[in-house]
Amino acid sequence: MINERNQKLTFKTCLAALFILILILQLSSYGIKGIQSEKNNNLKINLVSTVGIVINDANITSYSSSGTGSWDDPYIIENLFVDTTDSLGIKFNLVTSYFILRDSYAKGSTYGVYLSGISEGRSQIINCTIEGGLSLGGINSHYMTVHNCTLRAGQGSSFSRGLNFTKNIMEIKGQYSSSLILVADENNVIEDNIFYGDSSSVRLSHITNSSIKNNILNDAGFYFYQDEITDILNNTYENNVVNGKPLGFFYNRTDETITGNQYGQIYVVNSDNIEFTGYDLGKINVGMQVHNCTNISIEDVNVTGRDGLEARKVDGLTIKNCDLTGLWQDTGIDFEYVNNTVIQNIYLEGFRYGFDFDYMDDVQIHNNTIFNATEEGIGIEESSNILMTFNIVSCYVESEGSEIALVFGSCENVTLYYNIFISLGDLGAYPVVEYSVTNIIWYNNVLEIGNYYSDWNGMGTYSLEGNVGSVDLYPFIDIDEDTLTEFEEVIEYFTDPFNADSDSDGLDDGEEVNTYETNPLSDDSDSDGMDDLWEVTYGTNPNINDSTEDPDEDGLTNIEEFNYNTLPLNNDTDGDSYLDGEEIEAGTDPLNSSSFPIIGKPYLGLIIGLAGGFGVVAGIGTYILIRKRKGKPSTKKGKK
Repeated sequence: MINERNQKLTFKTCLAALFILILILQLSSYGIKGIQSEKNNNLKINLVSTVGIVINDANITSYSSSGTGSWDDPYIIENLFVDTTDSLGIKFNLVTSYFILRDSYAKGSTYGVYLSGISEGRSQIINCTIEGGLSLGGINSHYMTVHNCTLRAGQGSSFSRGLNFTKNIMEIKGQYSSSLILVADENNVIEDNIFYGDSSSVRLSHITNSSIKNNILNDAGFYFYQDEITDILNNTYENNVVNGKPLGFFYNRTDETITGNQYGQIYVVNSDNIEFTGYDLGKINVGMQVHNCTNISIEDVNVTGRDGLEARKVDGLTIKNCDLTGLWQDTGIDFEYVNNTVIQNIYLEGFRYGFDFDYMDDVQIHNNTIFNATEEGIGIEESSNILMTFNIVSCYVESEGSEIALVFGSCENVTLYYNIFISLGDLGAYPVVEYSVTNIIWYNNVLEIGNYYSDWNGMGTYSLEGNVGSVDLYPFIDIDEDTLTEFEEVIEYFTDPFNADSDSDGLDDGEEVNTYETNPLSDDSDSDGMDDLWEVTYGTNPNINDSTEDPDEDGLTNIEEFNYNTLPLNNDTDGDSYLDGEEIEAGTDPLNSSSFPIIGKPYLGLIIGLAGGFGVVAGIGTYILIRKRKGKPSTKKGKK
């Protein structure tokens, strides 16, 4: 039986080996025949090149495997492999020929594939992998088809008019590109693609009669650049996904509250009385865009992206309680032609420009923090009727005058006070500048309060850079009088410069930093359950977790003393001769001397004295003796 099994196993093994050998011989024979056929026929297919090639009307037949170059019989160019450090991998410079490039690989330092002036739908790129600084593109190449390709680029390419871009995978490999692809003009089809960005955008500029469907964007979003409402509404946007969630595309909407954090990006246009609240939008080119709307509210929306929020042509816009974190340092809030605006309680960090406002009217900017901008903290141009209070703006300065915390240009009717402006890097640089400004007031004359400027020496008034004679009559240092300067509070300790007690624990920020060395941002610095003020007041250590200790040996730990409001260093808080721990155990009030335990032993002595004939005196004496005792609690009383 065993021999029979071995024979069968040997037979099967030999048969498998024979099959594999035949397969290898067939493949080898096919390869040799293919090479011989290519040599014999002198065809330019399966071309491998380490230099860029140029294909034009004169030589296109030598690169093609079939076709006549007509509309219905285009040249077929396939199986090219061009990997070069030249600027262009493959350049098509055609005037009359129609062609299809397919099943090829092309790489160049600038373009993998470049098309020069090829319009009328004469170019089709199918099933190709293309790499380069810009991968695929070309000037005035209209009505081209790009299908089922993989495109890898350092930055996005531009296409216009009649682009048919379907079932492609596009990846940005460089972190500084603002766009994956830019599509403009009419008759474009962008469908069923997958985009991988680096907080980059699929940029749509003035497109009309176009279809944008079923696209998946990862670490990227759409950017809508439009001027006319009719253009926007003449396109189809369906089933697009941004970072795993649907694109929130809202147009012609009225009287709605849109919440739930269900969208990956939000674009709202031509709408009225819409409230957006409670969104986290991450790793994106721009979190929200609002165009041609009235009465829009944005609240509790957090964005991590290249840009934060953008608005164009909006009347009535409120933005509150938002956190914006910049990637690659573009603009936090970018507004143009926006009127009747309130911007309040915004925390913004990591942007080149914090707020960039142009052509605005009736603007209120309150209680915002712009931390460490690298170009301008707030830049306001061609705007009027502006009020700014309780804002903190800092900008990193490399060269004085080049990076500014606040810039006003060609504005009128501006009032600002209770603001803090800080230059980082060059600490002596002026943080604020104004030019061509009419009726700007840098203080409140009634309150006699101006602003803080990091380069002010603390003496006299403060003269503003720019317009001659512009002055802040009431500049300040340490407006909340907690002994910490605004610079220390904002840059070193991150405390609230307008509130002397940032953590509301009853200790001023200066006391916590300089006297008690506690955390001014926590009411319980050592996280032991007892707040700093209580520990400081009653002598426990606010910087060491001593909640389980019992320094007065009354049977209560420090945390228990805190909870019962008894004294941690006094074992009898109410002075009734009973330890605090005894009173808690007996259920009496350790803070009230009239409330004390009724202990059985004194009364038992009294009863025994009377019963034994010792008389009232002996019984009462026993009671008084025991009643007045003081000392350590019984070992039966464990700590709670």
